[in-house]
Amino acid sequence: MSQKLTLTDLARQDARFTQARHLRIRDVLADVVQDSADLQGAHLNLRCGRSEWRGTPGRLDGEGTSSGPSPFHGWSESTLIYGLGLDLGETDVRATTSARLLAEVSEWPAGLVYTFRRSAEGVPHVSRRLNLSNFIDRLECDFLACLAAADLSVVRAHRLVAGGRMDVLRASPWWV
Repeated sequence: MSQKLTLTDLARQDARFTQARHLRIRDVLADVVQDSADLQGAHLNLRCGRSEWRGTPGRLDGEGTSSGPSPFHGWSESTLIYGLGLDLGETDVRATTSARLLAEVSEWPAGLVYTFRRSAEGVPHVSRRLNLSNFIDRLECDFLACLAAADLSVVRAHRLVAGGRMDVLRASPWWV
């Protein structure tokens, strides 16, 4: 089945697309389309003139694409927020404990979880991107509580909720 949506229709599913112009100026629209495809479980093709951005659910599952690691690997938390447009619009980040974050995301039918480890510079960087729609990634998410001693410093999770709004959870320090 295929469905053609206007940008306004797509924005009802994922409110970040109300800021498509800003995302395009930032040159992050491709990453947002992929993120949204994973969250919605839908193949997305966004066209604007001669430009086209595609998102395929699960394309980045595991260790990335066939051509290399995930484009998010090594990003700082602020770069991830900027690169996925999570700073645009009405995105509320709920700070929580690691136990509560894990309990809540285990109930989500879909969502993405990003783990951050401290780098040599001391700044946390993305170490894993887990897609809750993927059985193996969901299983790995169940074991995150065991990683406190492995220098896991921050965990962020996000999903789409009613009206295309983003629901974001953040736990840091992780072991608390």
